[in-house]
Parts: sequence; C-alpha cells; structure tokens
Amino acid sequence: MSKRTVPFISGHYYHIYNKAVTDNKLFNEEKNYHFFISKIKKYLLDCVDVIAYCLMPNHYHLIIQLKNTELPSPMQKLALSYSVTFNKIYQRTGHLFQGPYQIKHISDSVYLLHLSRYVHLNPVTAKLVSRAEFWYFSSYPEYVGLRKPDFVKPMFILDQSGNENECKLEEKHADYRRFVEDWEAEYMRFNFKD
Repeated sequence: MSKRTVPFISGHYYHIYNKAVTDNKLFNEEKNYHFFISKIKKYLLDCVDVIAYCLMPNHYHLIIQLKNTELPSPMQKLALSYSVTFNKIYQRTGHLFQGPYQIKHISDSVYLLHLSRYVHLNPVTAKLVSRAEFWYFSSYPEYVGLRKPDFVKPMFILDQSGNENECKLEEKHADYRRFVEDWEAEYMRFNFKD
C-alpha cells in the first residue's frame, strides 16, 4: 500500500473525493445521504471545517480546511462506518468505495473559489437537476441563502466570490449565485478532472 504524498497542514484547504466501486451507487435513497452527512458530523468536525460539499449518487466531494493533522483516522472511520452500515442494509458484501479517498491540497484561493463552483455544479453537469439549488445534498443552498448553514462554513468563499467591498450577506449570496450560474462547461471539464 502506497503512502500519501499530500502533506496535512493545519489551516490549509483540501479537496477530498471518492466514488463507488465499479457501477455501484454510494447512495441508493434519501436516507443514505442523511446518514453519510451524520457520519461527516460525527467523525470529521473535530479535525476539519467543511467549506463545501456535494453528495452524488455514486461519488462525493468535500472541500475542507484542516483544524489539525489528524484527518486520516477520522476519514477511515467515516468510510468504514458508512460502508458497514450500507452493506448490512442492502445485504451486500465487499468494498463500497473504489479505494482510499483522494485528496488534493488547495494552495490558491482563486482555485478554491472555482473548485467550489465545480463541486456545486456536479448535479447540473450530471443532468440530475437543471439548477444547483434543486440538489438538496450539497452545500449550495447555504451559499445562496436558501438554507441556514448547519455544519458548513461558507463565508471564506462567499467573501471572495463577488464584490470586494463589505456588503450584506444577502448580496454575497447573490454574488455567489451569479458566479455559479455564469460557468462555462468546457472550462469546468478541462480544469477540474478528478
């Protein structure tokens, strides 16, 4: 088993993602999404701030900021806990995830901003919904003021998504909505391949 080469640095941002093995799904029904979110809250919130997320039927994306360097163990607990429960409910055996989670260090705030758009547009580009706000299992509703943040910390990205002057939260929500809706499919495909 190869060791990760990505350094875990407290205060830095990371993109974490993983997908289901072969053509399987990670989430078969609504309760699976809610259960996965409960596991994020249980295992990850002591070591990360969740900046953005999107749960798709066969994969997930998390944008996080590390609070400390203890991420590997909580991520393992999250994946194991979810997999064991999922396999038991659906009477299946074997691996649920394609492999260990993938992680990319984000050192550029502009990239972080565009990555948040990519993550939030996943359900639209997959043609699951016509607008990002219609996908419930993402942090996009928190970013545009449709849902009060529960565990997501959107302000770092909201603060850089539009008007640089101090403005009201409603204006930041509107700026981010415009930013997301003003995307180009070719740019997204070229720059954000996993």
